[in-house]
Amino acid sequence: MILGGFYDRLKAYRAEGGSAEGAELEACVEATVEALLSSETDARRPGMLLGKIQSGKTRAFLGIIASAFDNGFDVAVVLTKGTKTLAQQTVNRISREYSVFRDAEELAVFDIMNVPNLTDWEIDGHKLIFVAKKEANNMRRLVKLFAETHPRLRAKRVLIVDDEADFASIRFTKKKGSDDIEQGRIADRIDELRRELSNPAVLQVTATPYSLYLQPDEYERPEGENFTFEPKRPVFTQIVPIHGGYVGGDEYFGEHDEEAPEYYLWHPVSEDELTALKKEDRRRVRTDEALSSPRTEALRHALVTFVTAAALRRLQQKMEGAPPKRYSMIVHVETARASHAWQHTVAKEIIDGMAAAARANDVIFDQLVERSIDDLARSVTAGGWNMPDRAQLLREVREAFVKGGVVTERVNSDNDVQALLDENAELRLRTPFNVFIGGQILDRGITVPNLLAFFYGRSPKKMQQDTVLQHARMYGARPRADLAVSRFYTTPSNYGTLKRIHEFDSALRHAFLTGAHDRGVAFVMKDESNRVVPCAPSKILVSNIVSLRPNAALVPFGFQTRSRTELSRIGANLSKLIPTAALESGDPVNITCEEAVALLSAIEPSVTFEGGYNFDWEAARAAIEYYSKIASPPASRGGCWLYAVTGRTMSRKRTGGRFSDSPLSYQERTAFRSLPGSLPILALLQQEGSEEDGWRGAPFWWPVLVAPARSVPSIFATSVRESEAGEDDDD
Repeated sequence: MILGGFYDRLKAYRAEGGSAEGAELEACVEATVEALLSSETDARRPGMLLGKIQSGKTRAFLGIIASAFDNGFDVAVVLTKGTKTLAQQTVNRISREYSVFRDAEELAVFDIMNVPNLTDWEIDGHKLIFVAKKEANNMRRLVKLFAETHPRLRAKRVLIVDDEADFASIRFTKKKGSDDIEQGRIADRIDELRRELSNPAVLQVTATPYSLYLQPDEYERPEGENFTFEPKRPVFTQIVPIHGGYVGGDEYFGEHDEEAPEYYLWHPVSEDELTALKKEDRRRVRTDEALSSPRTEALRHALVTFVTAAALRRLQQKMEGAPPKRYSMIVHVETARASHAWQHTVAKEIIDGMAAAARANDVIFDQLVERSIDDLARSVTAGGWNMPDRAQLLREVREAFVKGGVVTERVNSDNDVQALLDENAELRLRTPFNVFIGGQILDRGITVPNLLAFFYGRSPKKMQQDTVLQHARMYGARPRADLAVSRFYTTPSNYGTLKRIHEFDSALRHAFLTGAHDRGVAFVMKDESNRVVPCAPSKILVSNIVSLRPNAALVPFGFQTRSRTELSRIGANLSKLIPTAALESGDPVNITCEEAVALLSAIEPSVTFEGGYNFDWEAARAAIEYYSKIASPPASRGGCWLYAVTGRTMSRKRTGGRFSDSPLSYQERTAFRSLPGSLPILALLQQEGSEEDGWRGAPFWWPVLVAPARSVPSIFATSVRESEAGEDDDD
């Protein structure tokens, strides 16, 4: 591998702009190019560049393209998600970062829809980059460029960078009126392009690679089916390093105490309010109640807190002698444009109502802002920052509303977005306080600068993991001082789903970083009870997946216990099932897998969950069986550790009103790490269940399933769908 030339100059350009490459990113670039040169990457075996949402994947693959040009590649094809916004953002980014090469007449960048008739001077004397949306016309032109217009390009060393590679590049559907399977049109075109090239290398880039890693090595075609499956599982994976300023799932969904600013990020939203915001209904949301209606309490608090947070940060910046920044908020509740219009109307009524109340010196203005200041003060203080003078902050917020500084924009079509973009193809911030309301156009790649608030309400019956994770626009480079005033608003149900997604994503990344599994996932054969089934070549739905990292726990929370009579009956049954040795010793004892599953099943009817909270009991039983009978060494297979203790007095809710979710102590979890073997641990913690602690006044058993400390990250699918027509349709 050769170092120098394009990549060295790109690094110098970035350093001059105040963004040095960093040793970890440079190592990632070099290792990826080395793998592309040494691996058989083709249509069946591409490479993978795996990064987190908004963590610098584009920066990484632009470095890889530059280094590839230094090492024998002549042409790069960059495939982007099928929107004008992302295509423009990609072309602008490449043109900007590669400007030194274009000025030196060494390189040319083209949008595939605007490629001129290339001359020999351009083809032979330049490195070429073609950017194409994963859209039918773009892909047809791309294939035609290599196959017909300039066939000499086919023989050159071409690197295909498939950005957002799980979008449109992988899709399977059933033909109408039959059981035959066919591939999506965009995926067909990508395969056609690869077949046209004599020596391609393929690099998939994404933060959500699940459908790519879960492709089978081969597909046994049923008799009479016309579809031919071509495997696309990555042959190697390189991890994009996380830079020091990255804010992601660990901050939003990790475990934090009240002394950390991250603890205050999430604010619950009621399901009733989301319903009121999804469809216009003046019986539920009245104009004259904009500042008082309980139907819009969370959105109102979110808007006021966002303006207060932005004003707070601008005061801090002025005190530090720095220029004040402009900030943004996203409202992402529904995909339908009619819903966006309604949400825009409601948001405007709240903003206008605040402005009118401020002009009239109405006490409700001060009350709402004071509530937001109190909210923000907790996290700012927890982060160690100083709060500005309260009276001055109140004046700044008043001025923002009175002078029309709080602006709203609907973002729900390419045409709308084009008008809202700045010179970097990012959403333009017109004032210090910008509220963007929209749907799908706001996910997957579009950059929303300086985001402080995200009001999220997408809640379909089935949440597709890769799609949902791409909604997380609150991830990205964030100053810690911004994090202290950032807020995330969603329902408990959505929060729980996103937390599970984060755990799944972390498990996958952990597997690659530790080398625990060559593909990061465990494919589990279907067991006799049908609780654990194999993964199919289709999108994986979150509601059907459970993920556990080593020593991680599955914990039910957000529940209330049943009546005393029911608990008494259930307790009597459990007393027969729990071994006396476990209760007397206070230490984990070994039981059979079947006994552990029976205990979990006996406990299940003792609790009922509050709205938005639930626990996948079936998946927990499946996890016991998998760790016990499949993942454990042969000598210990079929067993499970049982830890049973009595006399616990945990309150149902923590300080601040959040449900208690950690019945196991840190010391107990740590002790589990030293247990011999690789068996799962079922911890049963009998709570006194007093009414003073928020329970029903009767003892009950709180179960926690802990994955073996010496296990690999594991993914369990509890059902399989042969095809899923989700939001990523390319038709």
